Amino acid sequence: MKISNILTCAIVFILATGCVKNNMSKTKNNGKNIEVDPLTILKEQTEQNNPFVSNAKNQLLQLVGDKQFDSYIKKQGILDCKDDSNESSCVLNFYLNEFYKLKYDIQLKKVIEENQAEHKIELKKINPTDNNLNNYCQWSADFVAAVYSKDTENITNRYQPLFRMSEQDLAALQTKILKDNYSHFLIDENPSILDEMKTDYLENCLSSPKDNIINYINIFR
Repeated sequence: MKISNILTCAIVFILATGCVKNNMSKTKNNGKNIEVDPLTILKEQTEQNNPFVSNAKNQLLQLVGDKQFDSYIKKQGILDCKDDSNESSCVLNFYLNEFYKLKYDIQLKKVIEENQAEHKIELKKINPTDNNLNNYCQWSADFVAAVYSKDTENITNRYQPLFRMSEQDLAALQTKILKDNYSHFLIDENPSILDEMKTDYLENCLSSPKDNIINYINIFR
């Protein structure tokens, strides 16, 4: 074969190879319709074989929630860890700092809400005037009688809201009265005894309102 023919074939081969390479490069580029999110890369690189980072992320995830997690950590600056010499350590510190910061904020918010609720209760309390004390003593006697007689409708609709009682407080009162077997025996034998019990309760209440008015602490100032 002539040297000129050899050179021609070589040139054609090089050009053909170049075309193939160019086509492969274009195919590759065309295959990447969507660029990989740098946050996804950062999370994969730092969580791989690193349970500390994974656990810290999951703790924060529980507070933030799945839907807002990525946007939250981006906004707080997790991508700054991309330029750090130790990405895993940087991401770990980021997750832990954000977790404790949010946890503190949540606890602080809860304390504020509880204080506001207590303040509202205080504002609703009434003055312990003679008239108010007399009324609540009478209503307390009626309330107790309703519990003894299992008057559920009046207990739920009238006395529970009137005395500002929670379900837990009401259950405690009902349990206490339920254990008074002797009084239940007397009432079963003679239902009119309940009126005498109300009279006795009212007398005791008027002489010592704080000890006998039901839920006194949440009603009076």
